[in-house]
Amino acid sequence: MAQKATHRQIDLSSAQVPVVLFGLDDHGKPKAARFIEKHAELATKAAGHLKLQVLQVTCPAVADLAGRLPTGRIHANGRGFVPYVRRDLYAELVAAASTPAQSGQPSTQAAASGSGQVGSQQNGKGTLPKNWGDIGAGHVVIALDEPGEGWYEAIVVESAGEMLTMRWRDYPRERRFSRHRFSVGLLYPHGRPATDPDFGALGSKAPKGKQSAMQPSTKAGTVFPKTWDNIDIDCLVLAKDDGPCRSWWEAIPIAKSDQMFLLRWRDFPQVPNISRARWALGLLYPNGC
Repeated sequence: MAQKATHRQIDLSSAQVPVVLFGLDDHGKPKAARFIEKHAELATKAAGHLKLQVLQVTCPAVADLAGRLPTGRIHANGRGFVPYVRRDLYAELVAAASTPAQSGQPSTQAAASGSGQVGSQQNGKGTLPKNWGDIGAGHVVIALDEPGEGWYEAIVVESAGEMLTMRWRDYPRERRFSRHRFSVGLLYPHGRPATDPDFGALGSKAPKGKQSAMQPSTKAGTVFPKTWDNIDIDCLVLAKDDGPCRSWWEAIPIAKSDQMFLLRWRDFPQVPNISRARWALGLLYPNGC
């Protein structure tokens, strides 16, 4: 999936990297600016007083965004300090700030509204929506690449009605794409349960000592669970594989024990079954059922 892209060159090797400040004014209008190295420290200090978010320029993807912003003037007042910018560019900043690998540090403010957290949980992956109606700029969802190519985590750049403009979270140089909000999958938004030491990929075997408690099934997955608590045998969910691409695929729980599921890949019956915790699975839109 990764492709080459041309980025504006901003020096990232200096002792004090440049920063971007962005946020919303009292009327909800977006503003943003980049600050040169010698002004970065003062700009960062000013951000807290002005309720602006700080984004460090520490990777090419963020450097590209910074190169498209006006230069802030550290001694200016009001609009001259951090000018107004287009909403689509602001949405890209929100998305970049939601990705720790690109932002380089936690943001000083939540990004979607400028005064509150975008989603319900950061989880080290960006903000995660609780349901399909909540999906907005800065949220991380699971989107289908192409038929037969698997699903991947994507960051919502812009929401217009029912259509979402997104970019691949782990492939920032790929071009943006659009999907209907009901065609994307959701990640568990509430964080890793403290009582679940085996959260995430658990290999292809059921937990030791629990195999006998699992009751197998061979039915087709036709039920789309509304919440993670509703996941049960014969539902259709998304599960991440253990391969190098770490892509997601449709899977069907065929047995369960406590909060663990044994699943088979819907479209790859020849591939060994896998075991996943309830919270490691992704949800597909339930279509009102």
